[in-house]
Amino acid sequence: MKVRFYTLYFVLFFANVVQASPAVLTQAQCVALKNTRIEAARIGLPTRGAVVANVAMAGHPGNLHCKIEGQIKPIDLKAPDINFQLYLPLSWNGKALQLGGSGFDGAVKDADTARLAPAATPGALKQGYATFGSDSGHQGGVSDASFTLNEEAWDNFAGAQIKKTHDVAVALITQAYGKKPSRLYYQGNSQGGHEALAAIQRFPLDYDGAIAIHPVYNVVELHMAGIRIGQAIYNTPGAWISPAKAALIANAVTGACDKLDGLADGVVANPDACSATFKIAHLRCPQGKDTGANCLSDTQISLVEMLNNPVPLGINLPSGDHFAPWPILRGADASALVSVFGSGADKPKPEASNIIISFPYMMGDQAVRYEVMRDADYDSLTFDPGAHQTRLKELASQVDNDDANIRAFVQHGGKLLMMHGTADVAVPPGNTVAYYEKLRAEFGEKELRQFARFYLAPGFTHSSGTFRASWDSLGTLDKWVDHGIPPGQQVMIDVNKATAGREMPLCDYPLYPKYNGQGDIRSASSFVCTDK
Repeated sequence: MKVRFYTLYFVLFFANVVQASPAVLTQAQCVALKNTRIEAARIGLPTRGAVVANVAMAGHPGNLHCKIEGQIKPIDLKAPDINFQLYLPLSWNGKALQLGGSGFDGAVKDADTARLAPAATPGALKQGYATFGSDSGHQGGVSDASFTLNEEAWDNFAGAQIKKTHDVAVALITQAYGKKPSRLYYQGNSQGGHEALAAIQRFPLDYDGAIAIHPVYNVVELHMAGIRIGQAIYNTPGAWISPAKAALIANAVTGACDKLDGLADGVVANPDACSATFKIAHLRCPQGKDTGANCLSDTQISLVEMLNNPVPLGINLPSGDHFAPWPILRGADASALVSVFGSGADKPKPEASNIIISFPYMMGDQAVRYEVMRDADYDSLTFDPGAHQTRLKELASQVDNDDANIRAFVQHGGKLLMMHGTADVAVPPGNTVAYYEKLRAEFGEKELRQFARFYLAPGFTHSSGTFRASWDSLGTLDKWVDHGIPPGQQVMIDVNKATAGREMPLCDYPLYPKYNGQGDIRSASSFVCTDK
């Protein structure tokens, strides 16, 4: 009996040693991957296979890796390739990280490290992850939707490219190291966050975990809200809010709300209390007429109030007939507000303009002209969503991820982390709150906590803000998935130059970080997460 026991012990011991030992890739093995072809049969959705075009050693001593570039070939010969990049560390930890894009994609976006990682945290490659991403199946700017005129390019963007890129990367990883990844995670911000949710909903068995930052689960609804915002700004004389007035609003909100979290530090960390405290009427011009940069007219106040409330879409879509409020009066800084209102009052031209136009409108304009009307010259400022309900619902069914039933992913053991900045004016945080509430309704609070966490980051916009957050989300996810360690108190670190290094708790929704009245204001330990 003892002999059998010790035999079993040594078998398990050496198995664990083998599993823990990193796989090694040599420079010669890296170069040998050039011109590799992945047959279509190895890709789970229709393609004409994939080819490796370029292979080279990249990085620097101590962090050298094999960089692979290639194309996934479409069925339609007129459709663009899916360009992908795969980074293979010379010492592999057995895991892989797929990274999402931004906007309408169109380029491979930094497929070498985790999004928003703190400077002190080793990059994903240095940790031993194989990392990869794609341009989603077309080439162009993040604000260019002209590719959607091709059906296969649209289908790729709407989600198919996630699976195709995954399968090609796994095939190449397997060829390089001799085995498949033991864990595979998806991480993305904005459109990449949307892709993270799409990955676990549509291809649940491919992923062990996902990180969705600022996710757009309902792209069509977001773009319809952008159209309504653009129409309200550019079709209404006197509605446009200048950069000077945007600064007026931002400074007034900060002045009234900064201390509501117990600390005057430039960050509105308690936006709910701010909504109850600050009143836009305090900025009203005499008699409601525009008299300059130091006040708002009644027409401008009406625009702000429209944004501060659920925005009417003019149509009933899968997620409803309104979109989440924009955090105009909840701590967004002046530059973020300018991105909503634009830098000029003139009606924008269909393409490039000499002014910075409203970002939500710009994205909605692209969607209407190319996805809905399929006419590059169409004036989206005249668009009536109700007259195109059938087409909009068709698009939503193809690209949106409205269904909160992700049980296949959960039963597979998958874990989900979501984060959203409270001052994000590109994708309002209330939209992710709405999705999280869908998950809560689907699973119940107790079960939901077994596989999901959602954090709101005060002062963080879509990519900057008064608190420009960094967060080791990959480390948190991996500990949960691979070691069964649920997320403890999360900490975000500011990367703004003037305040770099200060910390604040990243609190579970719906809590916010409140300064406890003593201790280092730059240390997360001096704050408590509370709803009081």
